[in-house]
Amino acid sequence: MYYYVYQITNLLNNKIYVGKHKSVSAPDVNGYYGSGKQIKAAIEKYSIENFKKEVLHYCSSMEDMANKELSIVTEEFVKRKDTYNMHKGGPGGWDHYNGTDKHREKSRLGGQKSSSRASNPFKDPEFQKTVAWTRDLSRMKLLGQKANTPEANAKRKNTFEEIKHSQGEKNSQFGRIWISNVLTKEVKRIIINDEMPEGWVRGKKGYVPTKLWVNNGVTEHYILLEKEQEYVSKGFSSGRLKSSMTRKRMVV
Repeated sequence: MYYYVYQITNLLNNKIYVGKHKSVSAPDVNGYYGSGKQIKAAIEKYSIENFKKEVLHYCSSMEDMANKELSIVTEEFVKRKDTYNMHKGGPGGWDHYNGTDKHREKSRLGGQKSSSRASNPFKDPEFQKTVAWTRDLSRMKLLGQKANTPEANAKRKNTFEEIKHSQGEKNSQFGRIWISNVLTKEVKRIIINDEMPEGWVRGKKGYVPTKLWVNNGVTEHYILLEKEQEYVSKGFSSGRLKSSMTRKRMVV
């Protein structure tokens, strides 16, 4: 078994990605270049032949490998503009998921399932109010008590008023969406009807885009990403026509 910490370098812009991997085959033949969103997006954009893989450290165990990676992929390393890493290295690799020391300890002891339980949104105090009220209502029914009483109705109304007060236009984020740029690591909110900036995708964490809109001022197509250059050579540019109405997308 091979335990090693490796570095991937983009030969076109010198951006790097550092990761760890365990494999039964040697690093130079296993074809593994990392599973991070940014490095995968970069390889898809620039093609694999423009990336170089090199081993930084061979390790004796999983623990040794994790510690080596952690010593390189620090918070400062992740914040650098010349790296594709999105999260700190080390054991577990769920720092983006675990927001507190408690969550990280849960991950270390029990893995991702324990971390998920520690981050459970259903433990939110506001949600617990609703749970408590529902439990009381069920208990009343089991005891044969009437739920449709002034006291029960008042409790029901107060509970749902608390939930509804921050919905819709009363919510400070109403009409806004998160967008992100996978390659530059930028994340921001925009008005939902604003034009999407070039190179950005919808969502806070982003994803690897596979299709895009192009137009030549007269017609528009929703094409596979690998056909972009083919359409650019025909005079198309990215984006939709301003006069476009909602219509069924056609992948060509």
